[in-house]
Amino acid sequence: MRRLLFLSFIVLLILSGCVPIFSPWSWTSRVRGSFQFSSPAMSGEGIVYAATQEDLYAFTHTGKSASIYGLGSGEWFSSNPSIDEYGNIYIGTTGGRLLKISPEGFLLWSFPSQPSGNHTVRDASIDGEGNLYFGTTGGTMYCVSPEGVELWHYDTGEEIWSKPAIGGDGTAFFGTLVTGGSETHSFFAIKDGQPLWVFETEAPSVGFYSSPALDGEGNVYVACHDGYLYCLDTLEGTLDWTLRLAPAKPGGDSAIASSPVVGLDGTVYLCTNEGTLYAISPAGSIKWTVSLGTTIFSTPVLSSEGLAYLLGWDDSRLYVVDRDGGVSKLSSMGRNSAGSPLMTDDGTLYFTATLVDIGTWSQLVSLKTDGAPAGMWPMYGIDQRRTGNID
Repeated sequence: MRRLLFLSFIVLLILSGCVPIFSPWSWTSRVRGSFQFSSPAMSGEGIVYAATQEDLYAFTHTGKSASIYGLGSGEWFSSNPSIDEYGNIYIGTTGGRLLKISPEGFLLWSFPSQPSGNHTVRDASIDGEGNLYFGTTGGTMYCVSPEGVELWHYDTGEEIWSKPAIGGDGTAFFGTLVTGGSETHSFFAIKDGQPLWVFETEAPSVGFYSSPALDGEGNVYVACHDGYLYCLDTLEGTLDWTLRLAPAKPGGDSAIASSPVVGLDGTVYLCTNEGTLYAISPAGSIKWTVSLGTTIFSTPVLSSEGLAYLLGWDDSRLYVVDRDGGVSKLSSMGRNSAGSPLMTDDGTLYFTATLVDIGTWSQLVSLKTDGAPAGMWPMYGIDQRRTGNID
């Protein structure tokens, strides 16, 4: 009888998750707030950062967490964190500010100095000199020095939601978006505050929510909500090729929120909102496709193991796709997640998951892999600090 009770107790522990004997995860760390739209970033010191609407959290390599900076009422975090070489964190707010926060959680500066509330600041990218490039929903792309001084700005007239890709010469590549849709949309190459070129789409949609990727060979890849993937020449903005990946829908909005990534051999990987992952040759031909059977907003991570890791929206499930399109599914880790997974230089994968629909609890999940990030642009923001800079 005692043996039966003991065995029953062990089964209950395993089913409740208290004994992680069958779990593939290295650890999970639960915090208050919603990680629904958050993508983690890691500093060179090995600290992972992710933001809920109200708090910026720091996680150690063992999963110990702490809120290092919180916002006051009336203002929320509105972007994913980016990290400079000194471990400082840059993150935008709905108050129209970009914040620079030290690794210890001190506010070093705010650009502008006070909340404006007129627009929202999106993800920042960092060039080789430490300058910050970021767009706003007011339609302005800014370049700000590491000291928080404006170097230039450019007004597009349309909202900017995507994270800019920064070329080796400091050119910022990004697209624009119009709530409600438009017949055409603009994709910009801006250097020193002046447009080098502007590419206009032809199919109607809301525009560019997806962020661009560079391949180091003179090409920029960007997906649009019109359902197309575009390959453009970085010098002149000429169209090298285009592919429709998402089927046309009434009103023209075919919806691709995921951003392209580029492998070591130049293969481009992109997933549609409907969950179809494409592998595309550098010449623009489809090598293979696989349907994951779930909604995907996240951007893939490419590994030296020849694997692509993606996060499902509906249940925060991790999908692992091999180089031939074979799929493995890991256990569900939450209610939903639109963030993109991170693979750090040591091959550890991190992703965020919201546990409760109303956003009261979320968690960061860690998974140790046998690979490392591999590709010309292997993940969202190119590297573990999310610099968005190919230099």
